Formats: sequence, C-alpha cells, structure tokens
Amino acid sequence: MAPLSKLPKPIPDEKALYEIAVRALARRARSTNEMRALLEKRKAEKKDIDAVLARLRENGYLNDARLARSFVASRIENDRQGSRRVRRDLAARRVHPEVIAKAVRSGYEDVDERELLRSYLRRKLRLTKPPQKPSAVASLYRRLLRAGFASDTIIKELQGLMKGHMRGTMRGMPRGSSLRGRAEIDPEKWQEQWEAWLDSLSEAPDPDAGEL
Repeated sequence: MAPLSKLPKPIPDEKALYEIAVRALARRARSTNEMRALLEKRKAEKKDIDAVLARLRENGYLNDARLARSFVASRIENDRQGSRRVRRDLAARRVHPEVIAKAVRSGYEDVDERELLRSYLRRKLRLTKPPQKPSAVASLYRRLLRAGFASDTIIKELQGLMKGHMRGTMRGMPRGSSLRGRAEIDPEKWQEQWEAWLDSLSEAPDPDAGEL
C-alpha cells in the first residue's frame, strides 16, 4: 500500500475550488486569467473552473477593470512609473489588452510624463546632479526606459538636468570666475560631451515605441 503522502490529491469540486479561489484573493488581487491558471493547476474540470470564475465575478471578488485601474493609480502615485512599464506589468498579470488600454489611457490622461519623470528622478533615484561618465548616463537611460518612460522624454529631461546643473554651478561661483583651469571639466566641453552622449542614446531603439 502506498504511503499516504504519496497518494494523489483528490481533484477539487466546484465548492472546493471556490474556497481555494477566495483564499488566493485574500492574499492578493488577481486577474481573471491569473485565477484561471491557478485553478487549472488543481486539475479541476473546466466546467467547474468556469462556474467558479463566474461566481467570483458575480460576487465582486474578481474584476479585471477594477484591478487595472487600481494598479495604474498605485504605480503612478507610489512608484512614479511611466505608462509603458505599467502596460508591460499588467500584460504579465494576464489582463486583457483592451482592459489595459482603457485603464492606462484613463489613468495617465492628466499626467505630464516629463513631470512624472522628474519626480521619479527625485523620489526614486534621489538624483541631484547629472552623471559625469558616458557609462553612467547610459545606465541611467536604460533604467528610465525600464521604468516605462519614452526615449525622447528621457533625453529631453536629461538635457534639461544637465543645463540646469550648469546654470546652478555658474551661479554659485564668484562673479568673473570660470571653471576653466579647474579640476572640473570646462562647462562648454562638458555640454558638448553630454550632447554627444545623449545623441548616441537617441540612436538606440525604444522597445515600446508605437504602443501608446
């Protein structure tokens, strides 16, 4: 006789599946397709899974549109992420593309992407001055792409960051003095270098171009 631990688990019926689903939703919100995948792992009958999903929707426990709206709002308010990242992550949660498009369009309708990017730089990266190496600029650019911002928006904001830093540096110096001859780079050369670095970044393809 096989040990009890080796015996196959019984296939759950509709009632047991519903209890499994409710416990899973108590841990975190899930999309319909995420819940279907979870229940399918239990080897349950398709008709029982369909019945459980319908009951969950009827009782308000499963609502993809609500999940997507909440997800978008949280990513904007808490994570300061761009819309492209939110689209990717909702797709990974198996939310239907039409539901994603509607939630993202509504959530970002009144959001200024450049201001959101500035907030991301301040709150998430605590960046107070531009990087001074091409590798660091490229690394920052890639991170901002992963955070969901468009490449042209990133480059414009990095240009503004560099120019603002230069203005601040010059204002903080005694009148008539210059950075020339100091250990720091000549401001004109630094600006030229930055422009060259950013030009090279602009040639890299935006992985999410055309999505919005």
